[in-house]
Amino acid sequence: MSDQVYEPAEDSELLASILRVVPGERVIDVGSGTGILGILAAKMGGQTISVDINPFASVATLCSSNLNNVHVNVINCDLLSCIRKVRFDVAIFNPPYLPVDEKQEWIGYSWSGGAGGVVEMERFLSQIEAKRIYLVYSSFTDEDALLTTIKSRRLEVTNSRELVKGYEVLKAVELVDKSSSRGT
Repeated sequence: MSDQVYEPAEDSELLASILRVVPGERVIDVGSGTGILGILAAKMGGQTISVDINPFASVATLCSSNLNNVHVNVINCDLLSCIRKVRFDVAIFNPPYLPVDEKQEWIGYSWSGGAGGVVEMERFLSQIEAKRIYLVYSSFTDEDALLTTIKSRRLEVTNSRELVKGYEVLKAVELVDKSSSRGT
């Protein structure tokens, strides 16, 4: 695997631990990296699309899905920019959540969350239409800004799990769309 691809770590494992996919659900995995979360969703029976801005990650996702004998549609693009406006049942996003901007190499897109570590999450949440959204963030992320965005989108945290990693706390959340126009 290319050194330009984010390898699964504690954040991926934490997100996987709360992921719930019902067979037949339409799933999108954004920021797929090696494809581990999209593959898990496909193994749970989801009809899965995996997206990553990093071309090396897109190739890794395709190879990983083939090695795991699961079908995952893989697309190389920025967030949802190449996806038609469609509503998913499940959206998974292991976002860049650190408050840095280190995009000189493709691997930097994996952790460069911009100001407050929330720029990419806010972009994603402003674009996605899904019944359930799974994402992870860090104690280094501006949680107040993120929760404000979540609330403004009429999303509710229905499940969460935390993991302490040294001086950092990772938090995976399940968000459910509570707006009547988007339903459940």
